[in-house]
Amino acid sequence: MLTLYGLKPEDWGYRQKAIAEISRATGLSPNSIKGWGKNFDTDSTYVLKLLDYADMANELALFVNKYNNLLPKIDVIDTIDAVDNNPEHEE
Repeated sequence: MLTLYGLKPEDWGYRQKAIAEISRATGLSPNSIKGWGKNFDTDSTYVLKLLDYADMANELALFVNKYNNLLPKIDVIDTIDAVDNNPEHEE
């Protein structure tokens, strides 16, 4: 929430934005999430796993965006052609 919106838990509007983001990440309705309580406590293991996966995806996206200029540029088509035309490559 801090990265996306610059909001901390004590800021006005944090809860509504958090509900919207949890809904987007899990596919749950905002009304279901509102029932979790003030600190978004839930016993649903699958929801916590989904949120963990969403967090990992966000972290990976931040990393790739930050270091994109350092990653080698790979042309996927050229790579596929090179493998297909390599006589040593056996399927």
